[in-house]
Amino acid sequence: MKFEEEVAALAKVRANHRVNIKKYPTLSVVLATSRPKDLTAILNQLLTQTLKSYELLIGLHNFALTAQQKNLIIKLKRQKISVVVQRFPASATLGKILTQLSESSTGQYLAKIDDDDIYGPEHLRDLLDVAIIKKADVVGKAMNYVYLQAVDVTVRRKPVTQVSTYNHWSDWVCGGTILVRRESAQAAGWFGEGKSQVDNFLLTGVKKNGGKIWRMPGLGYIYKRSLTSHTYATNYSKYLREIDEQRVGVWADPEFGTVK
Repeated sequence: MKFEEEVAALAKVRANHRVNIKKYPTLSVVLATSRPKDLTAILNQLLTQTLKSYELLIGLHNFALTAQQKNLIIKLKRQKISVVVQRFPASATLGKILTQLSESSTGQYLAKIDDDDIYGPEHLRDLLDVAIIKKADVVGKAMNYVYLQAVDVTVRRKPVTQVSTYNHWSDWVCGGTILVRRESAQAAGWFGEGKSQVDNFLLTGVKKNGGKIWRMPGLGYIYKRSLTSHTYATNYSKYLREIDEQRVGVWADPEFGTVK
């Protein structure tokens, strides 16, 4: 399937889902960040989300908001998005930050976003659509689009590898796309308190408790591999296997919010 065909197919699926959804459940979005530049980018992406109502909880890891970020948060609030910002010391772990944010959230569903990935405007609404239709405990996306900063290329991966297949029940989804039913996340112990593997902690806990995880297509989300990874070491070559297409730079398309 070519990229343009994938976009057209998703548009049909999206329309079929939404014709039957009269009201969305409440959603809380949690974000832990230690990098001011990436936070600015994420706030701009959140401003374009088509989901009209959600709660955003931001955990600042050892830094304070800039004037620009405060202005972006004001814009979010004008869109009737509730925003709560908490500061955490350098000693706080990633798991502890995400868990504390989650515990203080109020949504029926919880979505985790990562500060260094790229989210299209339909991202949050697409996740909720599928969670409602599939009655899943967790919904997340496959790793189909990856931006490799070291070579400045975005690759579109064939849905044949362990992490790139989609439209099936699974044990794994991209961590930056996790959307989980609140009760399921709480029973799993949220994201734990570790320095890394926080996504695996939640997904493993949900599965252990009998929960079901649905993996949907990755269109609308770009998994970004920066020159340095702050939670684990990565091998760039593995992302260059089994690819359909590649584009120089970040893939430019409205589905990713990368074309204005």
